[in-house]
Amino acid sequence: MKLETIDWPLEGFVEAVRRSYGSETSAHAFRTLYLWKAEMELSLLCRPEFYAVRFGMRGENSWFFPYGEEEAVRAFLRERLEQTDGPCRLYYAQAKEIEKLEAWFPGRFDIRRAPEDDEYLYDRREQLELKGKPFRRQRHDLHRVQERYSPLVASIGPENINQCHQVLSAWKTRAHSYGQSGLMDVEAGETMLQNFSQLGIIGILVTVEGSPAAVAAGYPLTDSVFDLCVCQQITQDPEISTFARHALLQALEEEFREINGEEDLGIEGLRSLKEGLRPSRKIELYTCIQQL
Repeated sequence: MKLETIDWPLEGFVEAVRRSYGSETSAHAFRTLYLWKAEMELSLLCRPEFYAVRFGMRGENSWFFPYGEEEAVRAFLRERLEQTDGPCRLYYAQAKEIEKLEAWFPGRFDIRRAPEDDEYLYDRREQLELKGKPFRRQRHDLHRVQERYSPLVASIGPENINQCHQVLSAWKTRAHSYGQSGLMDVEAGETMLQNFSQLGIIGILVTVEGSPAAVAAGYPLTDSVFDLCVCQQITQDPEISTFARHALLQALEEEFREINGEEDLGIEGLRSLKEGLRPSRKIELYTCIQQL
């Protein structure tokens, strides 16, 4: 079994398979895999009919649920069940994939909900208009930032990429409170900035009184879904990142109707933040572990 490094020559193949599968999740997207490959020890198994992501951080026989042609996926999973290098573990599986897994291999997997992996989806128009009582807090935060700071917004580009690095570097000192998951999140953000052009990132930098204050950025997942992979502020004021997020949504092309806010990593503060932003729906995900 030949595993390959997640790098640009594989982008076209991975994205063609993922889009033909109709995926709107962030977890399996090439750009997400590229950003997290070092921190999560990811590598790829690519065959003509499918691809599978090996999740090295979780063990030798740990994988994201494979994407591709059903019989090829089924044959691959049968191979994994026969391995002797630990139980087969599958991550980021959706309900429709759980149904297939139980039909193919009844009783072979312990299937568990993984709420820390759930992806939060937001209706972009709703998030821009912020109408009604549910969005009262967000409206208050935006007005407060505008009145107190008079922030300026600029698209991220070569001329301000160093200022964006300053924001993430400052955030890194605060991320220790989130534990290892928080630090990994920062590392992925720094990888994004280092490969900004090649990844096709769309983002904004917020400055206050001439100093960098916040960064919000991401990339298209589908023709209508945008992945918001980074939204961090340099100050202790979380309302700045609320402003940055709203500014990015305003800057996007009209074709993007939903925003994928990614997972909360099981971090309670991050979960409260994402829930407080009023998601319109979630993509519920599961972990499946071979029963020995």
